[in-house]
Amino acid sequence: MSIEIIPICYDCNEELSSWDRFLNKKYPNTLGYTLCSQCEKRREEKIRKELAQSIADDLDFYDYGKGGK
Repeated sequence: MSIEIIPICYDCNEELSSWDRFLNKKYPNTLGYTLCSQCEKRREEKIRKELAQSIADDLDFYDYGKGGK
């Protein structure tokens, strides 16, 4: 008698597809939990947007002279 553990996504609590299980087994992450492809894409997109905004904020000093003149 063996019990099969069904992996679920940490964010959305959905059962992982066979493709996501394959990817998580072949390329394990260091997070300590598993994510489905959709949630992983959402997290990556959020990080990209935050990084782009951070870089844009850092480059705002180039517009200093153009503002009031």
